[in-house]
Amino acid sequence: MGPSSQELQQAVCQKYGWSITYSHSDDGNWLVEIKTSLSKDSRVFSCQTLSGKKEGKQQVSAIALEGLKEDILGEESKPVKELLQIFPNPILIFDSNSSEIWVNFWKEPPHVVGIDIEGNQISPPVLIQVSTNAFTIIEVPSKNGGISQNLKKLLQNDTIVKVFCDNFSHRDKACLGLLSTTTHCDFRKPPIIDLEQIVAGIMGDSQVPRGLSKIISLCMPELNARIGKPKTKGDKVRGRFQRIGRF
Repeated sequence: MGPSSQELQQAVCQKYGWSITYSHSDDGNWLVEIKTSLSKDSRVFSCQTLSGKKEGKQQVSAIALEGLKEDILGEESKPVKELLQIFPNPILIFDSNSSEIWVNFWKEPPHVVGIDIEGNQISPPVLIQVSTNAFTIIEVPSKNGGISQNLKKLLQNDTIVKVFCDNFSHRDKACLGLLSTTTHCDFRKPPIIDLEQIVAGIMGDSQVPRGLSKIISLCMPELNARIGKPKTKGDKVRGRFQRIGRF
């Protein structure tokens, strides 16, 4: 992968969460299709060359970079903000061991919950966060007993939509036992929804997971901001984010 195609794929499309697809025909016509927005049509750039695959990809990438200059400048002109700056209001946090919070949860069950996982390499995982629009329940599964009965009840309840922002391996869902027995998993409709799949269905696939920050930036253009990872002094990423590839 040469400098032009590498810059286009990694420094541009991957950075902003855009989708990119290359194609070419036997007569030497190279195309690259790039989708920069959930609401706008794809941009298509082409070139005619009898050079080899590497050279053809380089040439059409250079043309795309030139044609996307205004789009790139538009993205770079946006301030980079943290999620905490976008959603500053604190949310109440409860321990899953509190029976009272689950009583309140089931008294008026929410229509939708967001679920996030830490330590999804094992089952049950290290930590589970269940969020409504009013509060978050944090559960640390026991080594012997696994997840709580209330959490099992929630996961088995198809009337409550469970929203994930998982990677391509679906590890968050897998460690909770939510993967089907089939090899193809479609999580674009209730009761389990994956934001990565929803956005990929509209924007097109990406080489790496977009992550929650880029997805929010794409879904809420009215913010006029790019959401980035939290920083500390010296522009270094905070400790817990140093070892993960997305936020």
